[in-house]
Amino acid sequence: MSDAHKDHPHDEHNEITIETLSSPPVHVPPAPLMRRLAAGVIDSLIIALAWFIMMTLGHQIPAAILTLSGGYLAIVTFVYYFLLEGLFGSTVGKNLLGLRVLQKNGDACSVAAAFKRNLLRFVDWLPVLYVVAGVVFSASHERQRLGDLFAGTIVSTKPEKDRNPPPAPFLFH
Repeated sequence: MSDAHKDHPHDEHNEITIETLSSPPVHVPPAPLMRRLAAGVIDSLIIALAWFIMMTLGHQIPAAILTLSGGYLAIVTFVYYFLLEGLFGSTVGKNLLGLRVLQKNGDACSVAAAFKRNLLRFVDWLPVLYVVAGVVFSASHERQRLGDLFAGTIVSTKPEKDRNPPPAPFLFH
């Protein structure tokens, strides 16, 4: 065991086994906590930038809309996570750090699953800075936050690309 694993015992984890009907079980590693946190920081910075742009343009936005700016932030946050995870399986932060959202059966995250997992993002955030998510995550064998449990999703590392793929078959004999 490396020294890095000794320092972070929660990062020492078992693979998640996904049972399939048509093939042997698939084993995927759950995303390490520090990579998930770093991805969250990157995503938060992107959302904060969108918020900053809206506030900078505030002199051009009617006062009634600015009073609803907290609602705007909640909507932007939800849409950001929901659309990116539902369409691409990862947000910008997750993608940069090699993470992806999967359904528990091993399929890519669907739009419906992304919607469900992000409905509870604001509950996971409570009381501040994802405290509820941290508690649920720590208690979960598969490192799921409340939104993941509700939607039946997991966050995993992306598989590494094979650096030495087998040669392509000859097309012509």
